[in-house]
Amino acid sequence: MKISRLAAAAAFSMIYLLAACGSRPDAGVLLREAKARAASAGSCAAVTVSELSFTANGAGHSFRSKTELVYRADPFAVKSAQSSQNDGAAGTGETYTVTEDGRLSFYCKTPSGWQKSDAGDLDTSPAAQIAALRLLDETESQSYVRETETGSRKTHKIELKLKSEVLRGFVENIVTASGMANGSSTAVQALLDGAPAVYGYCYADAETGDPLRLELDAADALNQIFGNIDGSPVKISVSACRTVCDLSAFGSAPAVALPEEAKNASSVQAEG
Repeated sequence: MKISRLAAAAAFSMIYLLAACGSRPDAGVLLREAKARAASAGSCAAVTVSELSFTANGAGHSFRSKTELVYRADPFAVKSAQSSQNDGAAGTGETYTVTEDGRLSFYCKTPSGWQKSDAGDLDTSPAAQIAALRLLDETESQSYVRETETGSRKTHKIELKLKSEVLRGFVENIVTASGMANGSSTAVQALLDGAPAVYGYCYADAETGDPLRLELDAADALNQIFGNIDGSPVKISVSACRTVCDLSAFGSAPAVALPEEAKNASSVQAEG
């Protein structure tokens, strides 16, 4: 059964009253509401910044990316603009996934111009399109921290104990850049299996329940993972590993429209 926006607001008003009387809000209730609000978002905007810096036997490596995304559920459409710095190599990207005649089409801007391909049976849920939202699904337990402000909004800060799977991308980058895998296809999973507890934070709007910010800071966890490898000839030291995603415009994100030049995109066959 779907809960109306009015009912959700009433529920969060009650949480406020309880907080004012000295009772701590229930982190489980807040997190479930944040997940429900994210899953049912008709539209939203997200800005995600990820950073990874480490040394491998003293050689420095740095990866940084920023993604600005607009999501709309009906008709489904996503606009994504990306920028990155990978060990000094800069890159940018712009993509659109839109509904056309009942099918999903993917448009990508390349150095040679726009290309179009069939998006196939794409998972169109917000969590599938906004990577940071998956932190909510990878939560093992949660605890309430405090009431704070995120931007100009009052929010509930919730600590999340996360599954080690949230570190996979970072671990893969380190293993690949350092060459420590030696061709092993199981190295990354073995490292994840030995991961310590991983923590992040969700900031939920105190009025609406919307998740307005998600944070992950895992430098200490990665140092423990790579510090526990006996006999490895590669020594890893991680100085920064963080992801921050700011979400906004729930239900009011702008329409997604293809650029005029993309409408003449050349068609390519999707791989796979």
